[in-house]
Amino acid sequence: MKLNRDVPIPLYQQIYDIWKRKIETGELKPADRIPTDRELCDLYGVSQMTVRQAIQMLVNEGLLVRRPRTGTHVAQRKFSQQLIQLTSFSEDMKSRGLRPGGRLIRAVEEPADAVAADKLRIDPGERVVRIERLRTAEDEPIAIEVFRMPSSLCPGLVREDLQGKSLYDVLTRSYGVDLAWAEQCFESTLASSAQASLLGIRRGAPVLGVERLTFNSSHQPVEYTISVYRGDRYKLYVSMKR
Repeated sequence: MKLNRDVPIPLYQQIYDIWKRKIETGELKPADRIPTDRELCDLYGVSQMTVRQAIQMLVNEGLLVRRPRTGTHVAQRKFSQQLIQLTSFSEDMKSRGLRPGGRLIRAVEEPADAVAADKLRIDPGERVVRIERLRTAEDEPIAIEVFRMPSSLCPGLVREDLQGKSLYDVLTRSYGVDLAWAEQCFESTLASSAQASLLGIRRGAPVLGVERLTFNSSHQPVEYTISVYRGDRYKLYVSMKR
């Protein structure tokens, strides 16, 4: 597509629009490499400054990523979560037509530590179920979840086969747990060595930490979960009104 020099739209904006359309329509796929800045200059007959301004806008929007020695590529699509309804990871992925999955890291029944006891309003040392899982979408690692719930609410949960299942669905259907509403806290942080190894990212890469405390209809806390999401593959969406 050629640039139109007879309209008041800046040339960098036109280049930006062309390549954004290629990405959003699927003409360009994730990981595809786009032409170099010099090649784009020759293609459109513009200065390198004009090309760089257009490409940087696409990078800033997360549509392109610059990689040393390999050039500029179409970024992997980010998975988004709307903070409107209380859903599990599996429910969230299925609603987007994606196949959720994961790998069980650990499932144990243990005494509640001071933090978990305070969050769940139980006595320190009271038994809780702790389930750690690596969560995936289309077999790609997306998040690490550490779930805790008083054992009295879900006896035998550590022996459940959770492969390919929504934990919330199991809790409500098999144990009658009332999951009514939740509070969530978000924190930007950096991946530890262990987290990086599980998520397939480099140590120190940006990750999103999410702390969720879920309550029943009587406003009693029933679930305390800490999750770590890949910062390059996940984003949050909030609808706000005034």
